[in-house]
Amino acid sequence: MAAENGAGTPGSVIREWQSVLAEPSGVIDPALAQAAHADPRLRSLFPLISHGSLQFSRCTRPPWSRDVPSLFRRRDGRFSVIRLWETGESGRRDVGVADTAPEAVALLSAALPEDWGPAIEGAADEL
Repeated sequence: MAAENGAGTPGSVIREWQSVLAEPSGVIDPALAQAAHADPRLRSLFPLISHGSLQFSRCTRPPWSRDVPSLFRRRDGRFSVIRLWETGESGRRDVGVADTAPEAVALLSAALPEDWGPAIEGAADEL
């Protein structure tokens, strides 16, 4: 798969992942960042950190795509996978809860359509 070795992945995605992986634990849970980066599909998307969550975009510039679920560490130590931009009424907002970061990453990766990735160099309106 091309995303496994970075082929076809924009350099800005690779650089942003390096930045995410270098963040201290007070910014993002290192286990969450490492597990997401280990997944070839997620590694090909543009990572974003917000309030301790790890979010993803299918493009490298704002406005970001708002269609990829996000990873959150919960207070109980587990992890939630949430579609931030879905309303609660849609029934699609909560993807699931996992005990470990790798399990949460697997949930998120399984929720993605097969043809998503790598991120495009550009904004969401160019997808």
